[in-house]
Amino acid sequence: MRKQLLVLPVLTLIAISSFGQTSVELIPSAGYTFASRTDFYDSYGRIDGGLNLGGSVKFNVNRNVGIEFLYSHLSTQSGLYNYGFNGGDKIAGGNLSLDYIMIGGVQSFGIPNSAVRPFIGGFLGAAVLTPGTSGYSNDTKFAVGLQLGTNIYMAPNLGLQLKAQLLSPVDAADGGFYFSNYGSGGGINTYSDIYQFSLSAGLIIGLGRILPEPVYHRPVRQPRSYRYYYY
Repeated sequence: MRKQLLVLPVLTLIAISSFGQTSVELIPSAGYTFASRTDFYDSYGRIDGGLNLGGSVKFNVNRNVGIEFLYSHLSTQSGLYNYGFNGGDKIAGGNLSLDYIMIGGVQSFGIPNSAVRPFIGGFLGAAVLTPGTSGYSNDTKFAVGLQLGTNIYMAPNLGLQLKAQLLSPVDAADGGFYFSNYGSGGGINTYSDIYQFSLSAGLIIGLGRILPEPVYHRPVRQPRSYRYYYY
C-alpha cells in the first residue's frame, strides 16, 4: 500500500509535466566505448574499450530541432600487434587519451501523449589524440560522428537520455571537380581507420524558458458548392 502511495505522485507528476521541454539543456553523461581495431598488411592496431565521460549542451530551436555542443573523453590503452596466435606479439603501445569536441544538429521526434522523444543527430568537430608514451606528440584530427537515442522527460527541466554514438577521427580526405559538354560536378571523400562505438546515459537538466506545445490546426472544411439548373 505504501509503495502504491509513493508511485502515484510520481505518475501524476509525469502525466502533468512530462511533455514540457526547455530551450537549453545541459546533459552530463557517462558510458562505455567498445574496442576498435584497424588491420594493416602485416600487423594491426587496437584501441581498447573503456569508460567515457563528458556531456553536451543543446540549444533547442523548437521541440523538434536543436544545436548541440558535445565533449567526450576516453582514457584507454592502444597498441600495434603482429598477427599471430592468441593476438600476436605487441610491437608498440601504451596509454592513450582521446578527446572529442564536436558540434552538430539534432532532430527529435515526438510521440503523442508520451514523455519519450527519440532523436537522431550528426556531428562535425575535432579529435585530440594524446599518447601516454614519451617520444610521441599530440595529434589533432578532423572528426565526424553520429548519434541515435531517446530522451525520457520526468519534468520540463529534468529527464534521462539513453543513446548510441559513433565517433571517428578522419585520417585523410580528397576531392575533385570535373566539367564537360554534358555538365559539371564534384565531390569530397573522407577516410578513417578508427570507428569508436559507445553506449551512454545522461541526465537532462533543463535551463531557460519552457518551449510551448506545438499547436495543430485542423483544416476547415469548406461547404460544398451546389450548382442549380433552371429549365
